[in-house]
Amino acid sequence: MRFYRLNSLTLGLMTSLILTACGAGDLNPPLITSSSVPDDDIKSISAKIEASYPKIDKQLKLQILDVAVKSMEDMVWIEGGSFIMGDIKAPCNTISTERMDWTPEATCYSVITSRETGAIYQHKVTLDSYSLAKYETTHYGADAYRLTHGLELYRAEVRAKRKGFAQQIKNKPSPTRRWQEAKDYCLWLGDLTGYKFDLPTEAQWEYAARNRGKNIYYATNNGYVQRVNGDYYVPELGHYVDFTPEEVNYGSGRSEVGSWPANPLGIYDLSGNMNEWVNDWYSADYYQNSPEDNPQGPATGADKVVRGILGGGAVVTARTFSPIVNEYTAKRGFRCALQQSTPAVK
Repeated sequence: MRFYRLNSLTLGLMTSLILTACGAGDLNPPLITSSSVPDDDIKSISAKIEASYPKIDKQLKLQILDVAVKSMEDMVWIEGGSFIMGDIKAPCNTISTERMDWTPEATCYSVITSRETGAIYQHKVTLDSYSLAKYETTHYGADAYRLTHGLELYRAEVRAKRKGFAQQIKNKPSPTRRWQEAKDYCLWLGDLTGYKFDLPTEAQWEYAARNRGKNIYYATNNGYVQRVNGDYYVPELGHYVDFTPEEVNYGSGRSEVGSWPANPLGIYDLSGNMNEWVNDWYSADYYQNSPEDNPQGPATGADKVVRGILGGGAVVTARTFSPIVNEYTAKRGFRCALQQSTPAVK
């Protein structure tokens, strides 16, 4: 947990004071503290920002520092292991597809697109330990990257006309223009922090979504989807029962990150909010040829793999793909991974 996190008002006030007292360049001593990221790391990131972006304004420098430190804080370390990747099959006769329990007798595809995308080919995968971001990348983080690199902000024309719009979407997951933007953002965090940030591989994404490869269908707190105003059938009672507000664990549409309970690993929205880019090129026959140890996807391709809610609802074995487009797509976001076997912070 962060002892002290800058909000936009504090950021503006502190910026004004610092610019008056110290001039526009120096971020030392760092104005952000953390209970998990060492002070020396924060100072190193501050120095990197000063060296890399000497001409940007103080407020943006502080935002970059905040984003970089938070990216380290929010990494969830995941112990590696082996699992069977692919469509694990589902019960054929089920009253609700959102409350399925896996059994060895399951013979129906869990996702209607599994044959088309090659997910029907189950295969053993063994992963080294790694870390995955607790949250999808938000507008707050994406804005820092885009402003730093002179890229157009998401819905720039709306921001110009509607006061407060940027604050309203600050903690919501950010769409991307293209896969490369997601890739570059994660590598940028790595450059700032000195840690091995990158996009997760498809295998890493699925392993985390399935709570280290368990036979579950949804990456929620309990493996089921429990919606607002939803209900479920109780065989012992012979009728449907409404979910209470405390039981709801899933929401439609794009919510602020962390609005619904995390999965057992402590990771949010793997079965909700945005579809997520991963690092792999897409091939429908890759699962048939995938190596067991730390698969990286095909060497080349025309499309990138997308995981999440697209192509089969929120089922965690669903995979789809997308060309490397160059326009904002409302449902394509991402989260970063840490490609090293040790945690970023303790």
